[in-house]
Amino acid sequence: MEIKGSRQLYNKLFYIYTAILACVILSLVVYFFTSTRRRFLEQNLSYTEMMGESAAAYMEETADIAEYIHEDLYKSAMELNDALHYMTDEPSDYLRYRLDTYMENKISEYKGIEKFFLDAFQSCSDLNRITLFSYERDEITEYTRDGKSYRRSADNAFKNRIYRENLVDENGFSYLKEIRNPATMKVKGSMLLCFRSDKFRDIYRYYPGPELAVYNEAGAEVFVSPGRYGLSVIMEADSAGELEDTLNVYAEHAQTGKYHVVSYIEKKKAAGIPPSIVIMIMTVGVFVMVLGEFFVRYYLQHLAARLNRILDGMTRVMDGDLEVRIPADKNGDELDLISRYFNEMCVRLDEHIQKRYLAEIEQKNAEMAALQSQINPHFLYNTLEAIRMKAICNGDREVGKMLYSMAVTFRAQLKEADVITLAQELHYSKKYLELFEFRYPNQFQSLVECPEEYLQVPIIKFVLQPIIENYFIHGIRMRETDNFIRIAVEKDEAYRIIVEDNGQGMTGEELAAKNEELRNDTMKKEASIGIANVNRRLKAVYGREYGIHLEAGSGGGLRVILSFRPAEREIEEKTDYDESDAGGK
Repeated sequence: MEIKGSRQLYNKLFYIYTAILACVILSLVVYFFTSTRRRFLEQNLSYTEMMGESAAAYMEETADIAEYIHEDLYKSAMELNDALHYMTDEPSDYLRYRLDTYMENKISEYKGIEKFFLDAFQSCSDLNRITLFSYERDEITEYTRDGKSYRRSADNAFKNRIYRENLVDENGFSYLKEIRNPATMKVKGSMLLCFRSDKFRDIYRYYPGPELAVYNEAGAEVFVSPGRYGLSVIMEADSAGELEDTLNVYAEHAQTGKYHVVSYIEKKKAAGIPPSIVIMIMTVGVFVMVLGEFFVRYYLQHLAARLNRILDGMTRVMDGDLEVRIPADKNGDELDLISRYFNEMCVRLDEHIQKRYLAEIEQKNAEMAALQSQINPHFLYNTLEAIRMKAICNGDREVGKMLYSMAVTFRAQLKEADVITLAQELHYSKKYLELFEFRYPNQFQSLVECPEEYLQVPIIKFVLQPIIENYFIHGIRMRETDNFIRIAVEKDEAYRIIVEDNGQGMTGEELAAKNEELRNDTMKKEASIGIANVNRRLKAVYGREYGIHLEAGSGGGLRVILSFRPAEREIEEKTDYDESDAGGK
């Protein structure tokens, strides 16, 4: 009889493992792409906000400086009178006034408007130019940082800028401050304080990614970065209050007086990932895939070799050779177990084949069937335990703890009765929480509280795990690190298990609707499978008056209250059983 080798199984396992490996790596690549995209989005939004804040702060700083200089001028009578005479007198009369004032007051230094402006330039490095505009004489005088001044008649272009409050030119942006005669309160002229606009360019270069636009209400451009949108488009969208929606951008807007500061970044660009990082993620994914395929192929080849030895031994037995023996003490797994049973079978066949040949063949067939049925139904639990010990031996204690928590939970599903104690239920809940502590490190805290006298109270198993899972799916705030979940046991007329968190919670209307569905047992399974299942189980076992009730949490999250009331005989039986079990141990 021809027996096929292990190549078919090898190919099946190879394709299955390859598909699983590809799915895992694809999921990891998608996860890294998503997390990297989210990180760049958060970073670019932060840069946009900081750019807008820096530009607005500079604008507010210059406005405060301009106001301070204007107020400081009125604090010195000599400097203010000098400015008023300068704007209203003929040059010869102004010089005579200065000389007379100097002689009358017998001062060592005459403090005129030039000295005042020079001090202002020295105290403020961003002040670029000061211009005096005399309304009566229709003249302007420009003062620069080097102490020089230039006096000339005001042309129509300058006047139009003043009247239209278009105080922006190639030298910077200005603030207009009127100068009045304190005695008559009549306006004699104005003072234009011009500040550097290249500071906005420095701010724009400091934050990579976002764009910056600074302009005044007259539509004059102070600074506009070389982005996709011009000033007219930005102003039109901003005035309509639809800047983000119209231009499809994330934007920050601030206003100081008549000046507007807009920092923005296109939504597509904000969430974009640099090509170098994309290439790196893809390269790592391909490398891990190749490395995984190598280990899969190596493992399957080793497995196929062992299977071939078993098949070869079976073939030889079918040909009448009962002296064949298969090595069965190298790996300690199920294949070694099969090999040992196979060797034992050969021994027994050899002993009894002469006496009861046909009967022994049937007996061995039955034994083989029994062997197949003896495969441990807890194989997965034992395998997890073996992996956990391997992880601990390799120094990876965190993986060991995770596998232990998972193994405890899985074993409870297999071995525990349908009714367990509160102590067991809370223990499994703690192990389940430990799994999420590894998944979300340093993002939440958990607390389990139960009076000692309630620990032996019987309850149907796995009523807390779906509630905890529901919190981590719908309630936890992923961007926060102060998340907490608390489990407490109380008793009044019935026992109550309270699961409280500070998560996203529900509105009052949502709570009322959910409680109505829970009370009437009409909650749709597809809406919340875990809560609906636990609610139905509690009502079915303990009565319609028990089950789940939802409340708003004190910390802004949700309180899930599970109420139940086991019969007194169940409590006594459970306590007696636990005591007898402890004694037996």
